[in-house]
Amino acid sequence: MRIGKKSWAFLLIVLLQFSVFPFKHAHSSMLGGTTGFLKYEVQDAYAANITHTIAIHNIAKRGIIQGELYVPLIRNVTARHLALVEIVSSDGVPPKILDDSHGNLYAWWSNIVIAPMETFEVEIQYYTFSFTVQFKVDSSLVKPYDVESAIYKQYTRPEEYVESDDPLIVSTAKTIVAGLDKTDYHAMAREIYRFVVNHLSYKLQQEERGALWALENRQGDCSEYSYLFVALCRAVGIPARIQAGFAFSSYNEETENGHMWAEYYLEGYGWIPVDASWRLFDKIDGKHFSSLQSVPEYIPYANYEFNYSGLPPKDEHLISFSKTSAAILEDFNLAKTLFQAISELEVAEMAFILSKITGAWLLFPYEYKQVEKSLIEGKLLLQNSLDYWNELTAEQAWKKIKEVKKTAHQMFFNTMAVYVGGFLFLMIIIVAVILRRQRIIEENVIGNLNLEVEEDLEIECLNYFFR
Repeated sequence: MRIGKKSWAFLLIVLLQFSVFPFKHAHSSMLGGTTGFLKYEVQDAYAANITHTIAIHNIAKRGIIQGELYVPLIRNVTARHLALVEIVSSDGVPPKILDDSHGNLYAWWSNIVIAPMETFEVEIQYYTFSFTVQFKVDSSLVKPYDVESAIYKQYTRPEEYVESDDPLIVSTAKTIVAGLDKTDYHAMAREIYRFVVNHLSYKLQQEERGALWALENRQGDCSEYSYLFVALCRAVGIPARIQAGFAFSSYNEETENGHMWAEYYLEGYGWIPVDASWRLFDKIDGKHFSSLQSVPEYIPYANYEFNYSGLPPKDEHLISFSKTSAAILEDFNLAKTLFQAISELEVAEMAFILSKITGAWLLFPYEYKQVEKSLIEGKLLLQNSLDYWNELTAEQAWKKIKEVKKTAHQMFFNTMAVYVGGFLFLMIIIVAVILRRQRIIEENVIGNLNLEVEEDLEIECLNYFFR
């Protein structure tokens, strides 16, 4: 039985080693021609339909003339979502598409005429591909700001509702980051975020109030949370900007409300999302869709604006959102490829994690390192394709990730095969020891019986001889 006890002890030691091994997340890489570092992780890819309907009702007895309708459009400018758009209006006239110097796009209808008791209607249909983004910021990889760059100059100066040069905002911002390394911009942005969520209480506002009002009154809705975060960042030299559009709390929803959040900029990482009112820092979920960013030039921050001559009309709008089959991406090759790559990546990562937990790093160290290396390469390719919406790189990422999924699964199965084989081998040893012990016992019993028989015969012989 000593062999069996030693085997169980060895197995217990190995399992304990698996439970305390310090698994590390590989953050930077220069592998096989793929250079760079992982700035963020992506997951939860899905497809959805978004429909934005706007109706302008002329309830007066006089006609409306010279009407202008501006509707900001969901854009594909950050690594958050891709959208195809179809636009129709009740008069059958397609809008003009306007753009401004900050990357905002607008559908614009001009010279609209609405007769008494008539309605001008617009429907904008989006077919979207979206996903969650979680940034993994390493402050040692953040570069110093280029203070002469267009981004730095534009997004560190004050604007309407973002009074970053106000003495109270400036002094508050300096107090928040006091004691921090002034070159650790990520740490400063995180402290500003914490201040905003702790300083403000959420209360819906009927009009835009701005950063200074929010700071003084300690309340606001998503707009005030965002204005204050942006203003405080700008006050300490961190570029930051507003994002506005739509956000949904479920995968099937209708709303009349827009939403606002923020982004701050780090050299080497780009624009990083923050939604203070939703308690999201360095992360944005796949149900946020941006249509305006600092600074809209044609309209204020709004879901639409209608200008006209005549008596005031009654206007209304509705945004409906529903998750749908990825089949809608079939003719949208870039989105379809990225959807497949992200979906495969989630499976590959799960297989790799299971392999890691079960000790593949110990049993198959070379294979484990190769899979880890390939997984990082796949993530970097995916990241590059998202940063630049590059279809060729997306194809490369998908192929790499499919290979990783296959090899990660194989490594996990091989690891489990070793355990199953080891367990069976251990059972065979235990059974063999038990059988051997039983055979020895049986031999001893038979030997004792034979000895007793021999002793009885000797006694009988002696009795017979001396009789």
